[in-house]
Amino acid sequence: MSILRTIGIVILALLIVGYIGLSMSPIGKGLLPTGAGITAKQLCSLVFVSGLEPQRARDLYLDPLLAEAALLMTVTTDTAQQSVTVNIPGFVKQRAFHRPGLGCTLAHDQKAGLQPAPGAKFASATMLLDEGHRDTTFDASKLNAAIEQAFYETPGEQPINTLAVVVLHNGKLVAERYAPGITPETRLPGWSMTKSVTATLLGILADAGKIDVGAPGALTEWRRTDDPRSEISIDQLLRMTSGLAIAETNSGYDPSSRMLFQVSDGAHFSATRALQKQVGTHYEYMSGSTVLAMRAFQEVIGGDLAASSDAIQELLFDPLNMQSAIIEPDQSGTFVGSSFMLASARDWARFGQLYVDGGVANGKRIISEDWIDYVTTYTDISGDDGYGAGFWLASKMQWGAVASRSALPPDTFSANGFQGQLTHIIPSKNLVVVRLGATNFRGHDFDALPLQVVRALGEE
Repeated sequence: MSILRTIGIVILALLIVGYIGLSMSPIGKGLLPTGAGITAKQLCSLVFVSGLEPQRARDLYLDPLLAEAALLMTVTTDTAQQSVTVNIPGFVKQRAFHRPGLGCTLAHDQKAGLQPAPGAKFASATMLLDEGHRDTTFDASKLNAAIEQAFYETPGEQPINTLAVVVLHNGKLVAERYAPGITPETRLPGWSMTKSVTATLLGILADAGKIDVGAPGALTEWRRTDDPRSEISIDQLLRMTSGLAIAETNSGYDPSSRMLFQVSDGAHFSATRALQKQVGTHYEYMSGSTVLAMRAFQEVIGGDLAASSDAIQELLFDPLNMQSAIIEPDQSGTFVGSSFMLASARDWARFGQLYVDGGVANGKRIISEDWIDYVTTYTDISGDDGYGAGFWLASKMQWGAVASRSALPPDTFSANGFQGQLTHIIPSKNLVVVRLGATNFRGHDFDALPLQVVRALGEE
């Protein structure tokens, strides 16, 4: 046996041992499946829903998150099948499929397939820039400077990657700007801004007397007297005080990551998690709570996936003229109401405008003022997080870059999402400010934009 062959055998043996060790480690069992899942799901959405080129989507949203793990992945985008497959040899293969009208869904169990999609019925809704209102209401140079700064990136520093900004005042479009390749029609991911939409959908049912958010037994799975989770209400799900063990650390192998990217039925996964704290006594932000709240919404609506999709459209998106909006379901047919909604920047602004207008859109009441008061009531045990019920309250938030936030009007609240998705709602100024993008680092002062817009009104 030659020395080269001996060395080759030793190296192969070390690689095999290392590969086996990796497969048994938290990285192999958790991080890599999650990395493959987020790549397949998000790339599918960004390509087939947002319309981005695959490499640009990866460069903006995915590869900065995955770092070296991206090198382990073989990614295949199938335009004909409208699918994305991610393979990490020896570990995992994840595949996501696009269905018109439903967006993209990870198919973990290939044998189970996916339910048929409802008919796609989305079209771009017109919103014209009102230059006259802008010029008579704002200091145009200050407003333009605010928008410019939201896109500005200092050479040598991490890119902000702002993709879209929209500003509404009195319901009128007074400013918007888009990155190259992004248009007013481009559907962009809102990540956890979806939680605010889920809270709004539940408010519509609550106002109609179809659901009691304060009642225990939020889900049918818990309505047994011997299940301690039967005490959990929708209110506690929306306020992140359920006490369930669905930690969201974004480690890749935390329960939230597994729920979103490793299982076919995220709501069932979350519903069967143990209680780690007494119900209602502990706050912990976790997407699993809002997925369960969406499951509760769908239980009340009843019917199949198409019925749920139609209900969301008819109850919220149609009245607000949000013609681009899509909430994506998991393989079980539960809409991922914590994280997986895409819409144009204008449509995210239309959503915010509903709250500026006191729950009325196009002359029709969608949610009550009582519900607006409810979602913007501070959850005391959320502490410095400043959480309400599906929304964040600027006056109570004490984390991150707080300098600009502390100067915002005290009634400011927002829908917030991963990578810097924000819909700021400022009722006292009749303002909605939307920022969408892919900022892959912490510490950026996202509240500087709405503060500068407020100051462009000439009011403090």
